Amino acid sequence: MKSIIKSSKCGLAILLAAFAAGVAHSPTALGGPPAPFHMIYGLVRNQYGTPLTDSSSFVILETPSGVQMTGRILPGLMPGVNYEIKVPMDSGLTAAPYRADALTASAPFTLYVVVGTVTNMPIEMAGNYSQVGKPGGATRVNLTLGVDSNGDGIPDAWEYAYLSAHGLNSSLSLLNGLSGLQAAYLSGSLFDPTNQFVVTMLGFNGPSPLISFPAVTGRSYTVLGSADMNHWTPLSFSLPSDTPGSLPHTFFYSSSIQTAQLQVNLPSPAATGMFLKVLLQ
Repeated sequence: MKSIIKSSKCGLAILLAAFAAGVAHSPTALGGPPAPFHMIYGLVRNQYGTPLTDSSSFVILETPSGVQMTGRILPGLMPGVNYEIKVPMDSGLTAAPYRADALTASAPFTLYVVVGTVTNMPIEMAGNYSQVGKPGGATRVNLTLGVDSNGDGIPDAWEYAYLSAHGLNSSLSLLNGLSGLQAAYLSGSLFDPTNQFVVTMLGFNGPSPLISFPAVTGRSYTVLGSADMNHWTPLSFSLPSDTPGSLPHTFFYSSSIQTAQLQVNLPSPAATGMFLKVLLQ
């Protein structure tokens, strides 16, 4: 028994020595170790403020050294989100990254949007580099296509279309309580003042309120509820097209211009009174 234990220990010692020697004489040092990826995500809009819906379009992340990675346009990915790029992250403990496209925290990058055969520099990226955040984190970067000659964040195409529809003396400062930038991003009823975003109460199905509102292509809608109009929380809902046993929805993505109807699930136990509003993104 004694000799077996001694042999085992000796064998273990030899294996460890061989492993250590292999690392010491390895011709190529590996980078790393890898860190959790960092998520870059957001909403890409065209020059009229409408979210892109063509899944053949994509976003390119590029660093000054030429490292590239891409993310496809995915309509309705999340509320107010139609693209994401998972950035491989390196801990930066060695000179070489663990893989060629891995980045470290604070690495500079820019984003391009490819639509068809055209590569676009978004307004937000013009003359500007963003920085990658920490491993395991996420950074929202919304992107707007087009040209912004006066630097107000609103694409020229949107401003020209607005002035054409409402007259050259129209003010861009306010539109039904919205700033020009907010109106450009929300679009929808911009050129038709008679068609406004209004949430209508239709009645109840048991304890569940039924609401409707005009929905626009590419937009996401989230229902929020509050008992005091100060603290708002997201509420789930069902759609008329849902089959029995379907899971509730947390947001509504509109793939066309339509009137959306939702049956809202109130929290249990429900408050004596509940205020509802719809967040448009």
